[in-house]
Amino acid sequence: MALRVLVGVGGFMPDGTLDYVATAATSIIWLTNTRLRRVLVKRIERVSGGTVSQSFIETTARGCLLTAVRYYTDLPRYSRLAGDDFAQYIDEFVGLDLMFDAIDQGKGVIVISAHLGNPEIVGQAIGRFGLNTGVISESLSSESVDNLMNKIRRRTGVCFFPTNFSGLRRAHKHLKSGGLLALLADRDVVGTARLFDFFSAKAPIPEGALQLAESTGAEVLIFWAPRTRPGHYGIHFKKVHFNFGGSDRELERIENMQSLISELEEGIRCWSNQWFPLDPIWIGPVE
Repeated sequence: MALRVLVGVGGFMPDGTLDYVATAATSIIWLTNTRLRRVLVKRIERVSGGTVSQSFIETTARGCLLTAVRYYTDLPRYSRLAGDDFAQYIDEFVGLDLMFDAIDQGKGVIVISAHLGNPEIVGQAIGRFGLNTGVISESLSSESVDNLMNKIRRRTGVCFFPTNFSGLRRAHKHLKSGGLLALLADRDVVGTARLFDFFSAKAPIPEGALQLAESTGAEVLIFWAPRTRPGHYGIHFKKVHFNFGGSDRELERIENMQSLISELEEGIRCWSNQWFPLDPIWIGPVE
């Protein structure tokens, strides 16, 4: 009900007012939820490698929480982002030619990102280019909330595939037909991922993107949508190179995953105050 009210009322609010609401909510949560505050602080300590001051760590951690809250206050704005004037909300286009070059190959395109900035922009702003776009999305525990979220997201005609067997089969067919498929790779939402070194500690990182690339021959790009100012974003694409066809398939897969994880780490370090997963990432006492 709160989400419906936010979307319904927030659609009439100016962007500055919505950002004020997000900032106020962040202050309340930061001051009252000590467990969440501790998780976020420890996460930034791990990402920074202990080379920055404690005040910087806490400021950055609070920025992560603000980004998470802004993710929800952005929902009422999607009708604007999906409009004809969507480009006014994008301050930076970096590597956009890489996306169109990859699409022109005709083999499908996998766009990998993380819970950073607003990854939903790949379905909202990029959806405006009229591309055959699909997104693998985590199914929420509440069916009514899940349905509402997908209704909001589908404004630009983007297809959403759940993280179950049927959804992944449809995603595979989508790629084989030459479509663009976006997914997030910084958190194990299914619970079956193997452990890899992620910021020098063990974390379950899903291999789905790599497996899709291996089975379809699709082009692979890293995508980032950092916030540049309230209500505005950057769009960044970078080519990712995987090596397939070697004699040792297991070693090849590990090396390819390490390449992918290095790209994820680079983007997260660049915009560390916008990496917003709220659940623990690493295994053991690290977080």
